[in-house]
Amino acid sequence: MQNQNVQVEKLIKSYGKKEVLKRIDFTAEKGEIIGVIGKNGAGKSTFLEILMTIKDYNDGKVVIFGNDLEGINSDELKGIKQNISAVLQPTQFYKKLKVKELLDLFRSYYGGGVDLQEIVDEFELHEHLNTFFDQLSGGWRQKVSLAIAFSSKPRLIILDEPTTGLDPHMRNVLWDNITSYIKKNESTVILSTHYMDEIEMYCDKVLFINNGVNEIFDTPENILKSGYQSLNNFYLTKVAK
Repeated sequence: MQNQNVQVEKLIKSYGKKEVLKRIDFTAEKGEIIGVIGKNGAGKSTFLEILMTIKDYNDGKVVIFGNDLEGINSDELKGIKQNISAVLQPTQFYKKLKVKELLDLFRSYYGGGVDLQEIVDEFELHEHLNTFFDQLSGGWRQKVSLAIAFSSKPRLIILDEPTTGLDPHMRNVLWDNITSYIKKNESTVILSTHYMDEIEMYCDKVLFINNGVNEIFDTPENILKSGYQSLNNFYLTKVAK
């Protein structure tokens, strides 16, 4: 239990009479990268928003950093939120700020513990520090977004389709940043993506949500041992049913 950053048991979420999450079970340990996959509308975004503590749920148990979200006080919730960062789609920042100004702004949010030079070096942002955010390419916008999300050294990072629309080179660059950060800080990354090759290459576990049910929660290796040629083959087979 001490290694767990997230524990979910029998999680239920409904919108009116429509049940979008149906008794989801899930655990995420320190240092793990976990991919959440499923068709559009399967419940992935709702699940991630509950883990980010920005959406409530109807029943079940959600424990983050050892704290049960049910019944915690506002100070305890604030402490949890301070250890969670997210990069969502689409990326929205103050467009008329330069990259350096954005980094300074978010350092003021997070406090004096943020080492901006370390972030600039790690994400190789030197050449773009004086570039306005809205003038960056899509890949560099995502890279700056990741740099900001990681700058507070969060224990849990939520990424919503972080590499969508990027060319293969920039996808690899972002994944290098993500995996490097995880090794250094033993944080947990939970992400949604439609790129099954990324899940197969980088994720320790896969949560497949199908019509609100966690149909599969296992390692990519174990899924492939079940007779699938690739995770893409697994996914297409499952969603076609």
